[in-house]
Amino acid sequence: MEDKNTQSVRDNKMTVQMFGGFSMEYQGNPITFARSSSTKFIQLLQILLLNYPQGIAKEQLIDALYDRESGVNNNKNLNNVIYRAKKQFAGAGLPEEDYVVLENGICRWNSSFPVEIDVVRFEKKVEETLAAEGVMRKVLLEEAEILYTGELLPAFASELWVIERQLKYKKHYEQIVRELGAYLKEDGEYNRLLTLYRKAAKIYPYDQWQQMEMDCLVSIKDFKGAHELYRNTVRLYCEDLGGIPGQEIVTWFCEMESQMINPVASFEEIQENLSSGATSEGAYYCLYPSFLDICYLLAREEERIDKSICLMLINLTGIRGEEITNLEKLETQMEFLKSVIKKTFRRGDKFTTYSKSQYIVVLIGITEQSCAIAFARLRQRWKQTEGTSGELSFAVKSLARMLDQEGCGVRR
Repeated sequence: MEDKNTQSVRDNKMTVQMFGGFSMEYQGNPITFARSSSTKFIQLLQILLLNYPQGIAKEQLIDALYDRESGVNNNKNLNNVIYRAKKQFAGAGLPEEDYVVLENGICRWNSSFPVEIDVVRFEKKVEETLAAEGVMRKVLLEEAEILYTGELLPAFASELWVIERQLKYKKHYEQIVRELGAYLKEDGEYNRLLTLYRKAAKIYPYDQWQQMEMDCLVSIKDFKGAHELYRNTVRLYCEDLGGIPGQEIVTWFCEMESQMINPVASFEEIQENLSSGATSEGAYYCLYPSFLDICYLLAREEERIDKSICLMLINLTGIRGEEITNLEKLETQMEFLKSVIKKTFRRGDKFTTYSKSQYIVVLIGITEQSCAIAFARLRQRWKQTEGTSGELSFAVKSLARMLDQEGCGVRR
Protein backbone atom coordinates (compact mmCIF):
# COMPACT_ATOMS: atom_id res chain seq x y z
CA MET A 1 0.00 0.00 0.00
CA GLU A 2 1.26 3.51 -0.90
CA ASP A 3 2.38 5.52 2.16
CA LYS A 4 1.38 9.16 2.71
CA ASN A 5 4.82 10.56 1.82
CA THR A 6 4.85 8.74 -1.53
CA GLN A 7 1.27 9.90 -2.15
CA SER A 8 2.26 13.51 -1.38
CA VAL A 9 5.25 13.42 -3.75
CA ARG A 10 3.12 11.96 -6.53
CA ASP A 11 0.40 14.57 -6.04
CA ASN A 12 2.86 17.48 -6.07
CA LYS A 13 4.69 16.31 -9.17
CA MET A 14 4.90 18.48 -12.29
CA THR A 15 4.77 16.62 -15.61
CA VAL A 16 5.95 18.08 -18.90
CA GLN A 17 5.25 16.90 -22.44
CA MET A 18 7.50 18.15 -25.24
CA PHE A 19 7.12 15.39 -27.83
CA GLY A 20 4.27 16.15 -30.25
CA GLY A 21 3.50 19.49 -28.58
CA PHE A 22 4.13 21.41 -25.37
CA SER A 23 2.04 21.03 -22.23
CA MET A 24 2.57 21.05 -18.47
CA GLU A 25 0.60 19.75 -15.48
CA TYR A 26 0.97 20.34 -11.77
CA GLN A 27 -0.84 18.11 -9.28
CA GLY A 28 -2.70 16.61 -12.24
CA ASN A 29 -4.07 19.97 -13.42
CA PRO A 30 -3.04 21.70 -16.67
CA ILE A 31 -0.70 24.68 -16.32
CA THR A 32 -1.92 27.51 -18.52
CA PHE A 33 0.07 30.69 -18.96
CA ALA A 34 -1.53 34.04 -19.76
CA ARG A 35 -2.09 34.80 -23.43
CA SER A 36 0.10 37.85 -22.97
CA SER A 37 3.07 35.60 -22.10
CA SER A 38 5.95 36.43 -24.39
CA THR A 39 7.41 33.91 -26.82
CA LYS A 40 10.80 34.45 -25.20
CA PHE A 41 9.42 33.41 -21.80
CA ILE A 42 7.96 30.19 -23.27
CA GLN A 43 11.21 29.45 -25.10
CA LEU A 44 13.24 30.11 -21.94
CA LEU A 45 11.04 27.66 -20.06
CA GLN A 46 11.36 25.01 -22.80
CA ILE A 47 15.16 25.34 -23.01
CA LEU A 48 15.55 25.00 -19.24
CA LEU A 49 13.30 21.93 -19.17
CA LEU A 50 15.15 20.39 -22.13
CA ASN A 51 18.38 20.81 -20.15
CA TYR A 52 16.95 19.60 -16.84
CA PRO A 53 18.44 19.05 -14.30
CA GLN A 54 21.98 20.09 -15.23
CA GLY A 55 21.06 23.49 -16.70
CA ILE A 56 22.63 25.44 -19.55
CA ALA A 57 25.43 28.00 -19.74
CA LYS A 58 24.11 31.55 -19.81
CA GLU A 59 26.04 32.32 -23.03
CA GLN A 60 24.44 29.32 -24.76
CA LEU A 61 21.04 30.38 -23.52
CA ILE A 62 21.47 33.89 -24.92
CA ASP A 63 22.63 32.44 -28.27
CA ALA A 64 19.58 30.17 -28.41
CA LEU A 65 17.09 32.92 -27.55
CA TYR A 66 18.58 35.87 -29.44
CA ASP A 67 20.81 34.35 -32.14
CA ARG A 68 18.83 35.87 -35.04
CA GLU A 69 18.29 39.24 -33.38
CA SER A 70 20.62 42.20 -33.41
CA GLY A 71 19.91 43.45 -29.91
CA VAL A 72 22.85 45.34 -28.42
CA ASN A 73 22.21 44.14 -24.87
CA ASN A 74 20.81 40.60 -24.98
CA ASN A 75 22.21 39.93 -21.52
CA LYS A 76 19.88 42.61 -20.15
CA ASN A 77 17.01 41.23 -22.26
CA LEU A 78 17.49 37.77 -20.76
CA ASN A 79 17.59 39.17 -17.20
CA ASN A 80 14.30 40.96 -17.87
CA VAL A 81 12.65 37.74 -19.12
CA ILE A 82 13.88 35.86 -16.02
CA TYR A 83 12.61 38.65 -13.74
CA ARG A 84 9.14 38.64 -15.35
CA ALA A 85 8.99 34.82 -15.31
CA LYS A 86 8.22 34.74 -11.56
CA LYS A 87 4.96 36.61 -12.15
CA GLN A 88 4.08 34.30 -15.04
CA PHE A 89 4.54 31.18 -12.89
CA ALA A 90 2.47 32.59 -10.04
CA GLY A 91 -0.30 33.53 -12.46
CA ALA A 92 -0.35 29.96 -13.78
CA GLY A 93 -1.08 28.57 -10.30
CA LEU A 94 2.38 27.30 -9.36
CA PRO A 95 3.66 27.83 -5.78
CA GLU A 96 5.72 30.98 -5.36
CA GLU A 97 9.32 29.92 -5.85
CA ASP A 98 12.41 31.04 -7.76
CA TYR A 99 12.11 28.50 -10.58
CA VAL A 100 14.77 30.04 -12.81
CA VAL A 101 18.10 30.06 -11.00
CA LEU A 102 21.33 31.58 -12.34
CA GLU A 103 24.47 30.41 -10.48
CA ASN A 104 28.11 30.39 -11.59
CA GLY A 105 27.15 31.17 -15.17
CA ILE A 106 24.66 28.28 -15.34
CA CYS A 107 20.93 28.84 -15.74
CA ARG A 108 18.68 25.98 -14.62
CA TRP A 109 15.17 25.01 -13.54
CA ASN A 110 14.78 24.72 -9.76
CA SER A 111 11.69 23.62 -7.85
CA SER A 112 10.88 22.10 -4.46
CA PHE A 113 8.64 19.49 -6.12
CA PRO A 114 9.72 16.72 -8.53
CA VAL A 115 9.55 17.28 -12.30
CA GLU A 116 8.90 14.52 -14.81
CA ILE A 117 9.75 15.41 -18.43
CA ASP A 118 9.02 13.06 -21.32
CA VAL A 119 12.21 14.06 -23.16
CA VAL A 120 14.40 13.40 -20.10
CA ARG A 121 12.68 10.05 -19.53
CA PHE A 122 13.19 9.15 -23.19
CA GLU A 123 16.91 9.97 -23.09
CA LYS A 124 17.35 7.92 -19.93
CA LYS A 125 15.44 4.99 -21.42
CA VAL A 126 17.61 5.10 -24.56
CA GLU A 127 20.75 4.93 -22.38
CA GLU A 128 19.33 1.95 -20.47
CA THR A 129 18.43 0.21 -23.72
CA LEU A 130 21.92 0.58 -25.18
CA ALA A 131 23.36 -1.10 -22.09
CA ALA A 132 20.85 -3.98 -22.04
CA GLU A 133 20.75 -7.31 -23.87
CA GLY A 134 18.29 -10.10 -24.66
CA VAL A 135 14.73 -9.99 -23.32
CA MET A 136 15.41 -6.91 -21.16
CA ARG A 137 16.57 -4.99 -24.25
CA LYS A 138 13.26 -5.72 -26.00
CA VAL A 139 11.30 -4.58 -22.92
CA LEU A 140 13.27 -1.32 -22.75
CA LEU A 141 12.85 -0.74 -26.49
CA GLU A 142 9.08 -1.02 -26.05
CA GLU A 143 9.12 1.42 -23.12
CA ALA A 144 11.25 3.93 -25.04
CA GLU A 145 9.02 3.68 -28.12
CA ILE A 146 5.91 4.45 -26.06
CA LEU A 147 7.52 7.65 -24.71
CA TYR A 148 8.09 9.06 -28.22
CA THR A 149 4.69 10.52 -29.11
CA GLY A 150 5.73 12.92 -31.87
CA GLU A 151 8.42 15.33 -33.01
CA LEU A 152 9.95 17.60 -30.41
CA LEU A 153 8.19 20.96 -30.00
CA PRO A 154 6.67 21.12 -33.52
CA ALA A 155 5.44 24.71 -32.98
CA PHE A 156 9.08 25.83 -32.64
CA ALA A 157 10.52 23.59 -35.36
CA SER A 158 12.32 26.48 -37.09
CA GLU A 159 14.45 27.31 -34.04
CA LEU A 160 18.03 26.05 -34.29
CA TRP A 161 18.09 24.75 -30.71
CA VAL A 162 14.95 22.70 -31.46
CA ILE A 163 16.20 21.40 -34.82
CA GLU A 164 19.40 20.02 -33.25
CA ARG A 165 17.44 18.09 -30.62
CA GLN A 166 14.78 16.98 -33.13
CA LEU A 167 17.41 15.33 -35.30
CA LYS A 168 18.99 13.64 -32.30
CA TYR A 169 15.71 12.21 -30.98
CA LYS A 170 14.47 11.25 -34.44
CA LYS A 171 17.62 9.20 -34.98
CA HIS A 172 17.07 7.43 -31.64
CA TYR A 173 13.42 6.79 -32.50
CA GLU A 174 14.21 5.35 -35.93
CA GLN A 175 16.77 2.97 -34.41
CA ILE A 176 14.26 1.92 -31.74
CA VAL A 177 11.51 1.23 -34.31
CA ARG A 178 13.81 -0.78 -36.58
CA GLU A 179 15.27 -2.88 -33.76
CA LEU A 180 11.95 -3.42 -31.99
CA GLY A 181 10.40 -4.24 -35.36
CA ALA A 182 12.99 -6.95 -35.92
CA TYR A 183 12.14 -8.50 -32.52
CA LEU A 184 8.39 -8.44 -33.22
CA LYS A 185 8.81 -9.86 -36.73
CA GLU A 186 10.99 -12.68 -35.42
CA ASP A 187 8.29 -13.52 -32.86
CA GLY A 188 5.55 -13.33 -35.52
CA GLU A 189 3.76 -10.50 -33.68
CA TYR A 190 2.50 -8.84 -36.88
CA ASN A 191 -0.44 -6.98 -35.34
CA ARG A 192 1.86 -5.26 -32.85
CA LEU A 193 4.35 -4.70 -35.65
CA LEU A 194 1.63 -3.04 -37.73
CA THR A 195 0.77 -0.72 -34.84
CA LEU A 196 4.46 0.17 -34.48
CA TYR A 197 4.92 1.08 -38.15
CA ARG A 198 1.59 2.92 -38.39
CA LYS A 199 2.66 5.18 -35.55
CA ALA A 200 6.04 5.82 -37.23
CA ALA A 201 4.29 6.61 -40.53
CA LYS A 202 1.93 9.00 -38.77
CA ILE A 203 4.76 10.91 -37.08
CA TYR A 204 7.02 10.87 -40.16
CA PRO A 205 4.69 10.38 -43.17
CA TYR A 206 7.40 11.19 -45.73
CA ASP A 207 10.03 8.73 -44.45
CA GLN A 208 8.58 5.70 -46.27
CA TRP A 209 7.50 3.78 -43.16
CA GLN A 210 4.47 2.78 -45.24
CA GLN A 211 6.66 0.14 -46.90
CA MET A 212 7.05 -1.65 -43.54
CA GLU A 213 3.34 -1.17 -42.90
CA MET A 214 2.61 -2.83 -46.25
CA ASP A 215 4.78 -5.83 -45.31
CA CYS A 216 2.66 -6.34 -42.19
CA LEU A 217 -0.67 -6.08 -44.01
CA VAL A 218 0.42 -8.62 -46.61
CA SER A 219 1.74 -10.93 -43.86
CA ILE A 220 -1.64 -10.94 -42.07
CA LYS A 221 -3.41 -11.25 -45.46
CA ASP A 222 -5.21 -7.92 -45.13
CA PHE A 223 -5.11 -7.30 -48.88
CA LYS A 224 -7.92 -4.74 -48.81
CA GLY A 225 -5.97 -2.75 -46.23
CA ALA A 226 -2.83 -3.06 -48.35
CA HIS A 227 -4.60 -1.61 -51.40
CA GLU A 228 -6.04 1.23 -49.31
CA LEU A 229 -2.62 2.00 -47.82
CA TYR A 230 -1.07 2.07 -51.29
CA ARG A 231 -3.68 4.50 -52.64
CA ASN A 232 -3.42 6.77 -49.60
CA THR A 233 0.38 6.79 -49.78
CA VAL A 234 0.43 7.63 -53.48
CA ARG A 235 -2.11 10.39 -52.87
CA LEU A 236 0.00 11.75 -50.00
CA TYR A 237 3.19 11.93 -52.08
CA CYS A 238 1.66 12.95 -55.41
CA GLU A 239 -1.16 15.27 -54.37
CA ASP A 240 -0.78 16.53 -50.83
CA LEU A 241 2.89 17.43 -51.35
CA GLY A 242 1.94 19.10 -54.62
CA GLY A 243 5.23 18.22 -56.27
CA ILE A 244 6.36 15.84 -58.98
CA PRO A 245 7.59 12.50 -57.58
CA GLY A 246 11.15 11.73 -58.56
CA GLN A 247 12.41 8.43 -59.91
CA GLU A 248 13.26 7.13 -56.42
CA ILE A 249 9.71 7.66 -55.17
CA VAL A 250 8.15 6.18 -58.33
CA THR A 251 10.41 3.12 -57.94
CA TRP A 252 9.33 2.85 -54.30
CA PHE A 253 5.66 2.94 -55.37
CA CYS A 254 6.38 0.08 -57.78
CA GLU A 255 7.96 -1.91 -54.94
CA MET A 256 4.90 -1.30 -52.76
CA GLU A 257 2.58 -2.27 -55.60
CA SER A 258 4.48 -5.52 -56.17
CA GLN A 259 3.76 -6.53 -52.56
CA MET A 260 -0.01 -6.41 -53.08
CA ILE A 261 -1.09 -9.96 -53.85
CA ASN A 262 -4.81 -10.63 -53.97
CA PRO A 263 -6.18 -13.85 -52.49
CA VAL A 264 -7.73 -16.44 -54.78
CA ALA A 265 -10.99 -14.90 -56.03
CA SER A 266 -13.90 -15.55 -58.36
CA PHE A 267 -14.98 -13.40 -61.29
CA GLU A 268 -17.89 -12.17 -59.15
CA GLU A 269 -15.45 -10.62 -56.64
CA ILE A 270 -13.35 -9.15 -59.44
CA GLN A 271 -16.49 -7.67 -61.03
CA GLU A 272 -17.45 -6.12 -57.69
CA ASN A 273 -14.02 -4.48 -57.43
CA LEU A 274 -14.21 -3.15 -60.98
CA SER A 275 -17.78 -1.88 -60.80
CA SER A 276 -17.01 1.03 -58.47
CA GLY A 277 -15.24 3.05 -61.19
CA ALA A 278 -16.96 1.70 -64.26
CA THR A 279 -19.99 3.98 -64.12
CA SER A 280 -18.13 7.29 -63.78
CA GLU A 281 -18.80 9.75 -66.61
CA GLY A 282 -16.29 11.95 -68.38
CA ALA A 283 -12.50 11.81 -68.12
CA TYR A 284 -11.05 9.30 -65.66
CA TYR A 285 -8.97 10.60 -62.76
CA CYS A 286 -6.16 8.33 -61.53
CA LEU A 287 -3.14 8.60 -59.25
CA TYR A 288 0.23 9.53 -60.71
CA PRO A 289 1.87 6.06 -60.81
CA SER A 290 -1.20 4.64 -62.56
CA PHE A 291 -1.09 7.56 -65.01
CA LEU A 292 2.51 6.71 -65.87
CA ASP A 293 1.57 3.08 -66.50
CA ILE A 294 -1.27 4.21 -68.78
CA CYS A 295 1.11 6.43 -70.75
CA TYR A 296 3.65 3.64 -71.19
CA LEU A 297 0.92 1.24 -72.31
CA LEU A 298 -0.58 3.76 -74.77
CA ALA A 299 2.86 4.54 -76.18
CA ARG A 300 3.34 0.85 -76.99
CA GLU A 301 -0.13 0.64 -78.56
CA GLU A 302 -0.07 3.96 -80.43
CA GLU A 303 1.24 2.52 -83.70
CA ARG A 304 -1.15 -0.43 -83.62
CA ILE A 305 -4.30 1.61 -82.95
CA ASP A 306 -3.21 4.25 -85.50
CA LYS A 307 -4.30 7.18 -83.35
CA SER A 308 -2.27 10.13 -82.20
CA ILE A 309 -1.93 10.54 -78.44
CA CYS A 310 -1.20 13.87 -76.78
CA LEU A 311 -0.39 15.07 -73.29
CA MET A 312 -1.94 18.35 -72.18
CA LEU A 313 -0.53 20.18 -69.16
CA ILE A 314 -3.16 22.49 -67.66
CA ASN A 315 -1.97 25.36 -65.44
CA LEU A 316 -4.02 27.31 -62.90
CA THR A 317 -2.81 30.82 -62.00
CA GLY A 318 -4.21 34.13 -60.81
CA ILE A 319 -6.06 36.41 -63.23
CA ARG A 320 -2.81 38.08 -64.35
CA GLY A 321 -0.89 34.81 -64.60
CA GLU A 322 0.66 35.15 -61.14
CA GLU A 323 1.13 32.21 -58.77
CA ILE A 324 -1.72 31.65 -56.30
CA THR A 325 0.01 31.79 -52.91
CA ASN A 326 -3.10 31.32 -50.76
CA LEU A 327 -2.96 27.52 -50.36
CA GLU A 328 -6.56 27.18 -49.13
CA LYS A 329 -7.84 29.11 -52.15
CA LEU A 330 -5.58 27.12 -54.48
CA GLU A 331 -6.83 23.78 -53.14
CA THR A 332 -10.45 24.89 -53.55
CA GLN A 333 -9.91 26.08 -57.12
CA MET A 334 -8.00 22.91 -58.02
CA GLU A 335 -11.00 20.85 -56.88
CA PHE A 336 -13.24 22.98 -59.10
CA LEU A 337 -10.83 22.45 -61.99
CA LYS A 338 -10.75 18.70 -61.40
CA SER A 339 -14.53 18.58 -61.73
CA VAL A 340 -14.50 20.75 -64.88
CA ILE A 341 -11.85 18.54 -66.52
CA LYS A 342 -13.93 15.43 -65.77
CA LYS A 343 -16.99 16.98 -67.40
CA THR A 344 -15.19 18.49 -70.40
CA PHE A 345 -13.05 15.66 -71.70
CA ARG A 346 -14.17 12.28 -72.97
CA ARG A 347 -14.66 9.12 -70.98
CA GLY A 348 -11.61 7.51 -72.60
CA ASP A 349 -9.30 10.37 -71.54
CA LYS A 350 -7.28 10.11 -68.33
CA PHE A 351 -5.76 12.75 -66.08
CA THR A 352 -3.90 13.19 -62.82
CA THR A 353 -2.50 15.86 -60.51
CA TYR A 354 0.95 16.98 -61.61
CA SER A 355 1.65 19.72 -59.07
CA LYS A 356 -0.23 21.96 -56.65
CA SER A 357 -1.46 24.06 -59.56
CA GLN A 358 -1.35 21.67 -62.53
CA TYR A 359 -3.19 18.70 -64.01
CA ILE A 360 -1.92 16.57 -66.88
CA VAL A 361 -4.32 14.89 -69.33
CA VAL A 362 -3.64 12.13 -71.85
CA LEU A 363 -5.88 12.59 -74.92
CA ILE A 364 -6.38 9.81 -77.46
CA GLY A 365 -7.15 10.36 -81.16
CA ILE A 366 -6.43 14.07 -81.21
CA THR A 367 -3.67 16.14 -82.83
CA GLU A 368 -1.61 18.81 -81.11
CA GLN A 369 -3.45 21.44 -83.19
CA SER A 370 -6.88 20.11 -82.16
CA CYS A 371 -5.90 20.29 -78.49
CA ALA A 372 -6.34 24.08 -78.64
CA ILE A 373 -10.03 23.56 -79.46
CA ALA A 374 -10.41 21.10 -76.59
CA PHE A 375 -8.73 23.55 -74.22
CA ALA A 376 -11.02 26.37 -75.39
CA ARG A 377 -14.04 24.24 -74.40
CA LEU A 378 -12.44 23.58 -71.01
CA ARG A 379 -11.71 27.26 -70.41
CA GLN A 380 -15.24 28.26 -71.41
CA ARG A 381 -16.81 25.76 -69.01
CA TRP A 382 -14.40 26.91 -66.30
CA LYS A 383 -15.52 30.53 -66.72
CA GLN A 384 -19.16 29.47 -66.61
CA THR A 385 -18.79 27.38 -63.44
CA GLU A 386 -19.96 29.16 -60.30
CA GLY A 387 -17.26 29.72 -57.67
CA THR A 388 -14.26 29.49 -59.99
CA SER A 389 -11.60 32.17 -60.15
CA GLY A 390 -8.18 32.49 -61.72
CA GLU A 391 -6.87 31.89 -65.22
CA LEU A 392 -6.07 28.71 -67.15
CA SER A 393 -3.29 28.09 -69.66
CA PHE A 394 -1.99 24.96 -71.33
CA ALA A 395 0.93 23.30 -73.07
CA VAL A 396 0.68 20.24 -75.28
CA LYS A 397 3.05 17.68 -76.77
CA SER A 398 2.58 14.29 -78.43
CA LEU A 399 3.21 11.29 -76.19
CA ALA A 400 5.57 9.75 -78.75
CA ARG A 401 7.76 12.86 -78.81
CA MET A 402 7.74 13.07 -75.03
CA LEU A 403 9.00 9.52 -74.64
CA ASP A 404 11.61 9.99 -77.35
CA GLN A 405 13.20 12.81 -75.36
CA GLU A 406 15.43 11.61 -72.55
CA GLY A 407 14.64 13.14 -69.16
CA CYS A 408 11.22 14.42 -70.20
CA GLY A 409 8.31 14.99 -67.83
CA VAL A 410 6.67 11.57 -68.26
CA ARG A 411 9.62 9.23 -68.46
CA ARG A 412 11.27 8.94 -65.06
